[in-house]
Amino acid sequence: MIPFIRREKILEMLAVNEIGYIEDLVANIGVSDSTIRRDLKTLSDEGIVVLLTGGAAKIRNRAGEKPIEVRFEINKKEKEMIGAYAASLVDDGDFIFIGPGSTENAIIRHLCNKKVKLVTNGASHIPLLIECQIDSIILGGRLINSISVIAGPSAVDQIEKMHFDKCFIGGSGISVTGVMTTSEESVAMINRKAIKNSTSAYFLADSSKVGRTSRFEFAKLKKHQTLITTKHQTVFHDNVNYVEVGIE
Repeated sequence: MIPFIRREKILEMLAVNEIGYIEDLVANIGVSDSTIRRDLKTLSDEGIVVLLTGGAAKIRNRAGEKPIEVRFEINKKEKEMIGAYAASLVDDGDFIFIGPGSTENAIIRHLCNKKVKLVTNGASHIPLLIECQIDSIILGGRLINSISVIAGPSAVDQIEKMHFDKCFIGGSGISVTGVMTTSEESVAMINRKAIKNSTSAYFLADSSKVGRTSRFEFAKLKKHQTLITTKHQTVFHDNVNYVEVGIE
């Protein structure tokens, strides 16, 4: 079992039981005591879990992060413009993947009158998908409450078998050379699979994301891929193909 899958299984158990004991993790995952301890040390170093005395661990409280409803309000006008443009690229009959972020959420309302099939791992998208009556598949897996995202091995397995006409993916940051990053390794893995399995890939970034990097890289833009960003962000290198949207 590869380390990523092991660590996701550990996190799934911790999410269910709040506190996980090493002996229980060993029994359920089927690996050695030393392997579990090494994985927990890695997750602790990444700031995801807290190691406890007595051979136990728990998921770190992320109360310091901005609530999802706050993140939806950041650069809301920019995200709306990016979402409207991205939705204009979707045709009736398309099978599309939309990432879990607030910028991707802005696409959905503009798809209300289109006959598309949509796949997402964004838990916060669900109310709007229901409101717009969009034919949707919600990937299954572990709910990361702090960022309202569904991730984990089961979600990766599902998306591995899907092939999209288009995908639309934001991130925590994009460098001026076109490197897209996110804060969660499990989200990065799903993004990579969606990009690989899409005929056309589009990336989204409002001004708060440009020039920033996060922990996990999931894409480096290629010439046939397009970044959709806002009007005043003309900072990218020549190798990045981008479309600026906004008001003059």
